[in-house]
Amino acid sequence: MAIGETEKGSPTVFSASVKASASFGAADRPVRVYTVAFQVLAFLAAFVIVVSRRPDAVLNAQFFAEDGVAWFRDAYNLGVHSLLVPQASYLHTLTRLIALLSLLVPFSLAPLVMNLGAITVQILPVNVFLSSRFSQIPMRVRLLASFLYLTLPNTYEIDANITTLQWHLALLACLLLLARPATGWGWRIFDGIVLVLISLEGPTGLVLFPMAAAVWWNRRNAWARTNVSLLVPGAVIQILSILLTWHARLSGPVGATLSRLFTILGRQIFLPSLLGLSTSRLLGEDPLSIVEVIGTLLVLTLWLYALRYAPVELKLFILFGIAVFALCLARPLAGPPGRLPWSWLCIPGVGNRYYFLPMLSFLAALLWIAAGMAHRKLRYLGVALLLLLPIGVYQDWSYPEFKDLNFKEYAAEFERAPSGTRMSIPINPGWVLELTKH
Repeated sequence: MAIGETEKGSPTVFSASVKASASFGAADRPVRVYTVAFQVLAFLAAFVIVVSRRPDAVLNAQFFAEDGVAWFRDAYNLGVHSLLVPQASYLHTLTRLIALLSLLVPFSLAPLVMNLGAITVQILPVNVFLSSRFSQIPMRVRLLASFLYLTLPNTYEIDANITTLQWHLALLACLLLLARPATGWGWRIFDGIVLVLISLEGPTGLVLFPMAAAVWWNRRNAWARTNVSLLVPGAVIQILSILLTWHARLSGPVGATLSRLFTILGRQIFLPSLLGLSTSRLLGEDPLSIVEVIGTLLVLTLWLYALRYAPVELKLFILFGIAVFALCLARPLAGPPGRLPWSWLCIPGVGNRYYFLPMLSFLAALLWIAAGMAHRKLRYLGVALLLLLPIGVYQDWSYPEFKDLNFKEYAAEFERAPSGTRMSIPINPGWVLELTKH
């Protein structure tokens, strides 16, 4: 999404204006009112898009996977102490804070509160990208990029649930690091909260640390240095958590081969990001095809070209997506242990949380190339690939609803039950939440 506006190899306008003001209160009152109104409208429009893809996330909210059996259960049983409990070797602070917040409403509304929290984090990158802190990029490009982000295919797994909230929070933190420096107190507080939270929300904060250091090295300003310092405490805590609990994470061979890597890149990143998951599923579990080889080579070519000629901010954005992807491939949790993890990842739709950031990196490079920042022949290729995007957006716009497991009826029964009652509540995707009434 961080797309520059310069010719190949030339300094970016972004870098030249990085010290410009980005405060909430820097403009006069009419401009500020207009800006706030625009951001509110952008948030509402994004909310409509997100909810339209799976309306039951709001209209019939239910727990999903760890939303119930980990985050809510621990919040209910342990209270604030749940913030100290690692999950899969990592701390997940914001996820657990939202789960604690859901305790303030009736049990029947807890999934709705959690889903709304996830949707809010999902939308915030749009508000940041459309703010004055990215005004060096034309508004039409930012609006297009924001729309593509909200309608990105192959993202069913990370849509409107706090279990996968870390991926959207990582994108938000990445954008804040690449944006113009925060100079007003509103932005400074917001940036600080987000960076501290991402450092305590899974492993992606660890990947952001070297990126923040690279931004500081490139810009040499006080706020970039502050960003690095904000990530340090959380990074240290996460590393200690990993060292103390790593034995609990799955170990063993992952089944890494070059053929499977090409299959994953072509079948899970290239094809679904342009043509939708429904299209890539036509390949099923077939061996590596020529289409996937071509797709993988195109992804790698566009990444390498952008890493050579794009503005620094776009280079860092692409490297962040690749680094997170590499970290995921090193120790993926893709499916039951009866099959090698990389073999699971070759199946369309499996582990699509791992492809979110690399898909955005690929599309960001594609948008930059198609916008006229590349050699003419490569630009034609970029435009041709972008023209395929409506197919993917249309194919994957509507996500299947969760199976209705009558959660509200179970919730009502649980709320009426006397203290000490133990209940088993079925939740998606075929899991069971065990709760004992306080």
